[in-house]
Order: sequence, then structure tokens, then C-alpha cells
Amino acid sequence: MRGGISLTLLFLSLYSFAQNSSKAVVAGKVVAANGEALAGVTVMLQNTSHGAITNDKGEYEINSVAEGSYTLVARFLGFETFEESITVSGSEKLSINITLKDASLELGAVEVVGKSESQLLREQPYAVAAIRTKSLYNSSANAKEVLNRVSGVRVMEEGGLGSNLKFTLNGFSGDQVKFFLDGIPMDNFGSSLSLNNIPVNTIDRIEVYKGVVPVWLGTDALGGAVNIITNKKNNFLDASYSIGSFNTHRVSINGANTNAETGFTFRGNANYNYSDNNYKVFVPIRENNNIVDSANVERFHDRYRSGTVKLEAGFVDKSFADNLLLGIIASANDQQVQTGATMNTVYGGIVRNSESIIPSLKWNKENVFVEGLNMSFFNSYSNIKSEVIDTLRGVTYNWLGDTTYTPGSNNGELSRTYTTLTDNEFSSQFNAGYTINTKHSLAFNYAYSYFHREAFDTENPDNVENQFPKSIRKQVIGLAYKLDVSPKWSTTFFGKAYLLKAETSKQFDFGQTTQRTEAVTSNKDNFGYGVASTYFLLSDLQLKASYEHTYRMPWANEIFGDGLFTQDNPDLGPEQSDNLNVGAAYGFRMQQDHQFNVEGSFIYREAKDLIYQVVKVSSPVTNYDNLAETRVLGVEASASYEWKNLLRLGGNITYQNITDQADSIYNESYTNTGYQKNFQKGFRLPNTPYFFANANAGVTFPEVVGSGSTLNFNYYFSFVEQYFLSWAELGSRDSKKVIPRQTSHDVELSLSLNEGKYNVSVECRNLASARLYDRYYLQKPGRAFYLKLRFAL
Repeated sequence: MRGGISLTLLFLSLYSFAQNSSKAVVAGKVVAANGEALAGVTVMLQNTSHGAITNDKGEYEINSVAEGSYTLVARFLGFETFEESITVSGSEKLSINITLKDASLELGAVEVVGKSESQLLREQPYAVAAIRTKSLYNSSANAKEVLNRVSGVRVMEEGGLGSNLKFTLNGFSGDQVKFFLDGIPMDNFGSSLSLNNIPVNTIDRIEVYKGVVPVWLGTDALGGAVNIITNKKNNFLDASYSIGSFNTHRVSINGANTNAETGFTFRGNANYNYSDNNYKVFVPIRENNNIVDSANVERFHDRYRSGTVKLEAGFVDKSFADNLLLGIIASANDQQVQTGATMNTVYGGIVRNSESIIPSLKWNKENVFVEGLNMSFFNSYSNIKSEVIDTLRGVTYNWLGDTTYTPGSNNGELSRTYTTLTDNEFSSQFNAGYTINTKHSLAFNYAYSYFHREAFDTENPDNVENQFPKSIRKQVIGLAYKLDVSPKWSTTFFGKAYLLKAETSKQFDFGQTTQRTEAVTSNKDNFGYGVASTYFLLSDLQLKASYEHTYRMPWANEIFGDGLFTQDNPDLGPEQSDNLNVGAAYGFRMQQDHQFNVEGSFIYREAKDLIYQVVKVSSPVTNYDNLAETRVLGVEASASYEWKNLLRLGGNITYQNITDQADSIYNESYTNTGYQKNFQKGFRLPNTPYFFANANAGVTFPEVVGSGSTLNFNYYFSFVEQYFLSWAELGSRDSKKVIPRQTSHDVELSLSLNEGKYNVSVECRNLASARLYDRYYLQKPGRAFYLKLRFAL
């Protein structure tokens, strides 16, 4: 690692020297009239060969400009051409920021309008949804609520604020879908920085890649990826406080300050979350392991609190870097544990907590040494210490909070333990892209991660498994070639190599005189490939198709367990899938004021050795295993309508049939080890929704209480069809465990004053107080109210 840092510093020094010896530079940022960055804008010096195209942040840089006078020109489809006379002297860096005015041009019956960054993202050949969150900044929602309204997505949670989540995307879930924060993997961020504690007003947009994942993300995702893009403004301040039901409090502060002359920037965000999560649930009441009644009772041991501080400092828009940022994330959380994988068992003394420290270094630069060569790298080291505490002896609880004592028992509520897990991970990612010309470009990515875990249980210090090494070394190498045949047709071909080495332990000959635990090492290497293409049949009608043969390597908690409810599985192998997406999107405007968008897609997945979580209704403990073969057939569609930025209507629907397709399965037992007939073939995968829909409506009232004021009302509806908790083939019709059909309604009202500087909002979730369930029949909160105050500069 020391050698890598030295090499980095040498590289930056040489590059800085090379840049400083060049001629002048003209650089800046291009935005629309509403302040949104514009990507793909052509900026050039008139009557010369010098020019550039803006990046995804609207930034451009024209290098090697000789001294003299020029006319700077910026052109972009749907906007008026920008021209300005400039004078360049010596080796200065001249900063020219450009604001383009909308130009509504009618070509026949087709209207041409300017395209935002989100629109350009959706026009890529990948199946991707881009969600802008600016309109939600006054909401008390977090990243989880935003994603749960996207077609093909279900975020299944085990309870209230801070509870464990299971993210599903077109039939894939858990680590099969990878998460990124500003393009950086979130695998090593710890449990205190996750989807349900990232406030929505820290997010600029969320990108959801369905199926094929771009090479530049550098990951082994099996079925998609989510990239959360935070606010990238150079100077801003956003602070909010919300209070709500179940004694819920949330504080968020984020901002940035940048010196325009020196390029020095300091940015950061901090958030704090607290909730008692004491909402009512309908549960069986047990006495001496017998069910004696059922009742609505409050959860009594489910408090959650977490805090995160993320700071970055460095330089932007310099000759040696577009961004050079040294950062650190410090976070912590503690959580009382009320239930296990199901609600059949309740706990009153189990707690878990974690602390994380994550330093990082980021660098990126466009036009490195030569025009069109862009590079970036990211390095981080995470130290995460987590504890699982179950030290009550001979005590059991029921849902009324009553305790039963077993004299002389040393057993914990689940399994007496005070386990400390110390996880250390180094992660590094390098990206390079080269635009050969307007038709051809290349992209390369190399991602490396090393994970090491040490475990110690003070209640069982001689635990043999904790004495063996637990480590994972993973590498992903990707190469892509993009061919833009014409302005209408773009295709990307890519390949990825996956390498994994895992070290852990395994128990052999259980129950026999030769029973023993030994160290085991697993080495895996695989190669994936794919293609993604898009074609504009009309200017507003886009067709997309993508195919990928991909792999995903198992990760830490899947192999090693979590020290409490998830058991280890050293035999867990990589999973692979063939993913096909075919879709179309059509957007059009009528009479200037009416905007319509319709989108639909077909999904096909053929997965082998799918990693899934094994759930037993009668047990709070789960583990991960490989399912020999599964198939996903699905369709999804969405539609939206907007009138004058005042009225918004939208909805989406998803159907995904995920079935077991293996002819036989391997069964290991004392009497009959070997392959046996698979009686679940053709049945849907349990504990996974297959049919769900969302709808929304919003109304905006401008200038309602004076100039610069805005009143917004939003309504959200969610529907999930009933689905089986366990395999549908098992049990009689009356005894099958099902999660029932569910509908929920959320409403929110917000008022903004002084052009959005002062904001207040009220929100009601689950308006009808319906019984809502997600994972393993775990009940979610009933009706809840929230108030949010927000200040923004």
C-alpha cells in the first residue's frame, strides 16, 4: 500500500509538471437556465481546432490555447447558441462559466428541447432508471423510500428505522445488486451507513442499472447496481430536522465551500437518526412454549440510533486534477434486537452495535496527457468493529414483555455470546477512458478488494472456528468498446474477469469420532461478457436491448455469517446468470404544457448456483446456500404525465416470475447423501414478491403566500400481491404460509418560502394503518406522522 501511495504522488508530480509547462487553458461549467448541469455540450474556440465536450457535471476544459483573442462558442441541441469574446494571455487558466437558454424549436411535428443530465443517462444503451430527488428534499424520506417507488424494485425491511433491508431488483436481491455512493462501492461502509439512514436532501439523483452494469462501476453484480449521487455543488448549505411517530428524530447537515481562486474545497455531511420503533404489531402470545392468545402489542426492545460524519477536503478544477479529495467517514450505531428472522420468537436483551472509520483518497482528471483520455482512481481502508451481545442467562420473553426464568440455565436468549467482529478492508479502483473519435471509445476498469475478519467471543473464548483465518481477496477487471454508429445508434461491447480467493474454516464428519474443524481455501476465477445497444427509431422513441453473461462472488456475511442470526457456509460458491433486457421508451410533449412519458421492458434471467437466504418458519436463524438453477421472466412498465410543472401523475407495474428450474438437488444426510429429485421444480422462489405496483400524484401551487413561495402536495400508493413465505409445493392448502395482499397510502404537504430557503413539511405514512409485512412475515409500522424543518442556501 505504501508503494502505491508513492507511485500516486510521483504520477501527480510528473503530470503537474507536464501541465504547468503547457499553454493557456480555458475551462468552466455549462448549465441550463434552471441551474442543472448539462452534459454533452460542444464548447469550442471559433475558427480553430480547439474544443471540448462537457462531462456529466457540465464541466469542460480546452487545453493548449495560444495567446490571443477568440470567440468562445457553446452549442447544444434544444438550447440557443452561446457566443462570447475572450482574450487569453500567457499560460493562465481562464474560467468561463456558461448558462444556456432554452430554445424550443419545432421541426415539422417534432419539438426539440434541451436534455438534462438525467435524460442523457436514460438514453444510454443500458437499462437504467434515473431518479432526481430535488422535488423530494422537503420530504422526511430516505434513499430506501425513493427506491421503493421505482419499477422492478422492492425494498423489503424487517421493521422500523434502522432495521435490516433486503433490496430486490427484477428478481435479484441482497449482494446480487451492488450499491455505490458517487461511484464508490458501499460494501465496506458498515451497517451505520445504509439506504435507510441516507437523508434524501443529501442526494442529487439515484441511478438504478437493471441487469447489465457498466464496466466503469467495477463490480461483480449479478443483476444490477444502484449508484447514489450526492450533491456536487461547490458552495451550498442544507440543514434539516425531522420529528415523528415512535419517538423518531432525524438531523441532517450537509454543505460545501470552495475557493474559486485556489480551487481548495471543503465539503461534508453529518446525520443522526434515533427511534424507539415502539409501534404495535399483531402477534401470538406464548406461555411455556404454548400459544395462549393473539394481541396488538408494542415492540418493547427495538431502539435504534446511528450517527455518521463524512468529510472531504482537497482541490477541484486544477491543472493536476479535476478533483483531488482526501476524505474520512466516521459512523456508529447501536440497535436493540426484538426478533430474529421471524416473529415467532421475541427477545428482550440482545443488542448489536458497530463503529466504522474509513479514510479515502479520490482523484480524477479529464484529458490526461492527451485529448480524450480520462482517468480516475479511488482508494479506501475501512476498519469496522461490531459487537453481538446475548448474555442474559436462562431468560425468555414473550410479546407482552413478560419473562420466564429457567433456574440453573446458562443459555442465552438465542445462543449465549459476546462476539466482537473486527473487519478490515482495503479497496482500490482505477478507471480509464479514451475517446478515439466521435464514433469509437474505450473504457478500462480494475477493482481490487481485500477483506479480513477477526472474531472473538468472550462467552466462548475457545470457539474453534474463531481461531481460523477469515479473509477474501477479490479482483474484477473490465474492458469495454463503444461504437456510435450514428447519432441514432450506439452499441457497447464489454468483457469482465472475476478472481476470488477465500480463506475460512469448515467442520468435517459432524457427530462422528473423527469430527474436526480444518482451514479451507477456495480459489475461483470466471469470465463474463456482454453487449448493450440503443437505437432511436424516432427522436422521442428509443429502443434498448442488452445481454450479459455475468458472475458474482460470495461476500463476507454470506460465507462467514454475521455472528448472530446468519450462520456461516464455507461451501458457498459463486453464482452466474445470463441476463437479457429488451425495452422501449417514448416521451412527447403536447402544446408546450403537457409532457407524457411511457416506458416498458421485458426481463429474462437464467441463473445457476443462485445464492439465496434459507428461511425456516420455525427458526430465527438463517443461512445462505446455492440454488442450482432459477429462471426469471418479467415485464415492467411505467407512465408519467406533467402539466406546466404544476401537476404530476405517474405509476409503474412489475410482474416477475422467479422459478426453481433444477431437475435434482444435492442432499447431505447420514443415510442418503447424493442427488435427489427436486420437488420444487417449476415453483416460485418463496419470500419474494412477484406482482407489485406504485402510483403517485402531485400538485404545486406557486406564489401561494407571497413571492418566492411554493406549496406542494404529494400522494403515493403502493400495492403488493400476496406471496408464499415458504415453498408453495410444501404443505396443504390451509397450512401454507403466505404474506397477504397489501396496499398502503402516503401523503405529504410542504411549504417553501424565499425561493426554497425556508421549508416545512408534514407527512403521514401508511394512512390507513394497514398491516404491512415484508421479509419473513415481519410486520412494519402502522400509521405514522412526521414533521420536517429545512433550511437551504
